[in-house]
Amino acid sequence: MLDNTIIQGLLFSSLLMVASYTDIKRREIPNIICVLIGLAGLLDFNFNNLFGMVIGIPFVIAAIIIEDSIGGGDIKLVASAGIVLGFWKGIYGLILGLSFLVLFYLLIVLKSKVMKKQVARNLPMPLAPFLGIGFMIIYFMIIYFMT
Repeated sequence: MLDNTIIQGLLFSSLLMVASYTDIKRREIPNIICVLIGLAGLLDFNFNNLFGMVIGIPFVIAAIIIEDSIGGGDIKLVASAGIVLGFWKGIYGLILGLSFLVLFYLLIVLKSKVMKKQVARNLPMPLAPFLGIGFMIIYFMIIYFMT
């Protein structure tokens, strides 16, 4: 059981890093990465973890309401990470990742104020690196407290 958890953790974190890299470089997350993350959830499968997919629903709603706000890859990444983490742990990872995003944006704004430069209001930022960090922290906290 612990062997599957370790393999799942390595796969999960590696795939999140690949998703982050491609999101930074190309502003897209390949579908295969999201599928593989979802399949990684099968290594240490718990039926209740399937409910973790619903944490992507607010992103779907935001993408429908606000044009060019959130990409489809980000939505699929959140849903697939929810399969691995489960509903509540997925929510915690999402909150943590979005908190890192807000902190990073505030640092950019602060730096621009100090250097007296204008920051674009709608500065596009890749979401996957921040979500990936949040999801990985929660996953490894699960492993730490499980053993």
